[in-house]
Amino acid sequence: MAKTVSKETMKYMIDGIKEVCEKFKNRAPGTQSERDAQVFFKKELEKYSDEVIMEDFEIHPKAFMGFIPIAAIFGILSVAFFWLAKYAAWLSIVSTVIMILAVLMFIIEFLFYREFVDIFFPKKVSRNVYAVRKPTGEVKRRIIFGGHTDASPEWTYTYLGGIKFLAPVMAGAIIGMFAAFGISVAMMVKTIMNGFVAPEIGGVWKVLGIVMLCLIPFFIAIIFFINWKGIVDGANDNLSANYIAMAVLKDMHDNDERFENTEVCCLLAGAEEAGIRGSRAFARKHKQEMLDTETVFIAMDTMREIDQLQIYNIGCTGTVYSSKAVGDLIREAGLKCGIDMPRAQLYPGAIDSDAFTQEGLEAAGFCGVNHDPQKYYHTRLDTWDNISPECIELSLKICKECAELYDKKGGIQAYKK
Repeated sequence: MAKTVSKETMKYMIDGIKEVCEKFKNRAPGTQSERDAQVFFKKELEKYSDEVIMEDFEIHPKAFMGFIPIAAIFGILSVAFFWLAKYAAWLSIVSTVIMILAVLMFIIEFLFYREFVDIFFPKKVSRNVYAVRKPTGEVKRRIIFGGHTDASPEWTYTYLGGIKFLAPVMAGAIIGMFAAFGISVAMMVKTIMNGFVAPEIGGVWKVLGIVMLCLIPFFIAIIFFINWKGIVDGANDNLSANYIAMAVLKDMHDNDERFENTEVCCLLAGAEEAGIRGSRAFARKHKQEMLDTETVFIAMDTMREIDQLQIYNIGCTGTVYSSKAVGDLIREAGLKCGIDMPRAQLYPGAIDSDAFTQEGLEAAGFCGVNHDPQKYYHTRLDTWDNISPECIELSLKICKECAELYDKKGGIQAYKK
C-alpha cells in the first residue's frame, strides 16, 4: 500500500470537509442534519467500498451534558437547605439525597460514559455508517478506522478565554459538588444524631455554611457551560478523522489494492458528542462477528495539531484502559512515518475506541488535540479554514501504515508477545 498521499487525495479530504461544513450545519447528535450528513457519507463510501451499511439507533442526546445544569441546581439547593435546615430538619436529608444524585450523574454519565438519567431526556434517532473493502481471499482479520460525524454544542468558556476560563469554572464546580455533598452528609448525620433536630449554625457549622455560600458562583457559572443553541461546524472535531478513515478506502480503490486476508473498514459513528453512544451501539450490535473474526478498531479524533499527536489507551476520564497491543501497532506505524507518538496521559473525556473497549473488543486510538483546550476546540472557530492539512496528511499515512503492518504481521497477536 502506497504511504504517500497524492494531491488528489488531499484535495478530496480538504474539499470534503469544507462541503460538509457548508451543507450540513448544526450536526448535533440525533438531528436531521447529522442523519443527512450520514446519508451523504454513505453515498461517498459506496463509490469505493464493496459494502456500505447505515444503521439507526435511539439516543437521548442531551443526557450526557444535560445533567450538568441539573447537578448545578441541586448544588445551589443544597446551600439553601443547609441554612434552612434549622427551621425544617428534614431538609438536611433532602439535601443529601439530591447531592447523591448529582454525584452519581457525574460519575456514571461523565466518568463511565454510561446511561443513567437518559430516560428523562427527549429521545432522538442517530445513525452509524460502516463501509467494507474486502480482501481477495478468505477474511481472517479485520481493521476498522473511524471518526464521528456529529458536532458538539459550543463550550462557552473555551470560546471566551480558553483554558484560563474553562479550568476554574470546571474545577470549581466539580470540587464544589463534592464539597456540598460532604457537608450535606455531615449535616444529615448530625441532624439524625440530634433526634432529627438540625444543629445551630454557629462555630464550625457557620464556617461550613460560608464555604457553601462561596460555592454558588461556581454552580451558577457551570449552568452556562454549554451553549445548546450554538452547534459548531466540527471541521477538526471530527470531520478530519472521518475523511482520513474514508481516504484509506478511497486510496485502496484508486490504486486497485486489496489485502489477501485482511478486511479494511471505515466506521463513521453518530452521537459521539452525546457520550460515545454511536460507537457503543455499533459495538454492541456487531460484537459477536467482531469476536468471531479478529477485529481491531482504531479511532481518531480532532486531527489538528501534529505536535499533539498521541496514542490513546486511557479513556473515559481514566476509567477505561484500551488495548496496549493496538496502541503498539499505532506507535510502530507512526515511527515508520517519522513520528514517535507518546501515550496520552489522563485527560477528561473519551473517544470512540473506548466504547469498543467497554464491550471487550480490541481498540485504541490516536488524536491530535491539546489537552489544554485551544480556542477552536468545541467552539465556533472549528471551521474548515482552521484545519491542518499537514496533520491530516500525516494521520492518513499512519493509518495506511497500520493497515499494512496489521496485515503483514498476521494480526494483533504479533503485538501481544
